[in-house]
Amino acid sequence: MYKEMYYNDDLENLAEEVVFEQIHLLIEAGEIEVPDSEVSIQDIAAIALNRMPAKYVCNFLEKQQPGEQLQDEVKDLHKYAKRQVLKAIKKVRETPHD
Repeated sequence: MYKEMYYNDDLENLAEEVVFEQIHLLIEAGEIEVPDSEVSIQDIAAIALNRMPAKYVCNFLEKQQPGEQLQDEVKDLHKYAKRQVLKAIKKVRETPHD
């Protein structure tokens, strides 16, 4: 209820997009077996995101033209996200939810 009072669509956790990007890249590369059901993808994302630091941005300009510091932080997020997604895939393969 409180979130709806103050939330607008400009607030975004960049870690979410980075995690889903890493999942997509791993599926497309075909180098490892990624469970591809919708439930498994959501489980992989949730597990990885729970291990990731959140990185929120809140305005259009910051998203479209990030400063140097934000660019560096996003690069680090990409590296960390790939590791966390790989760990999450392993966990989901070992104990599937669907």
